[in-house]
Amino acid sequence: MRIRKLALVAAATALPFSLTACGGAGVEDFCEQYEAIDQIEDEDVDQAKDAFDELADNVPDDAGDDVKEAATFMADNFPEDGDFEQAVESGDFDQETAEKFATSAETVQGYGEENCGS
Repeated sequence: MRIRKLALVAAATALPFSLTACGGAGVEDFCEQYEAIDQIEDEDVDQAKDAFDELADNVPDDAGDDVKEAATFMADNFPEDGDFEQAVESGDFDQETAEKFATSAETVQGYGEENCGS
């Protein structure tokens, strides 16, 4: 369950709308959790939700507020069933939420790629 994939899915689910209308954690802790997300199978939604909660809890102070806020937003807004398209279709995600999720995923992924070697 790559963060890049989540960003692409979230961005794709926002497209129909646009067409119609941490504290204290170290980089190693963050990277361990960031890389663990890659190992989660798409159908393991409960595990993914927990992994995003852990990721948000392990953003190092020096990562900055943008990364912390992005990771927290992703953890807080991860769809219950992991299905972004369904979240948009059902109205659980509006355009703003879908776009913010995509932007948040890109922010977290950028930090992860820069600091975790992924």
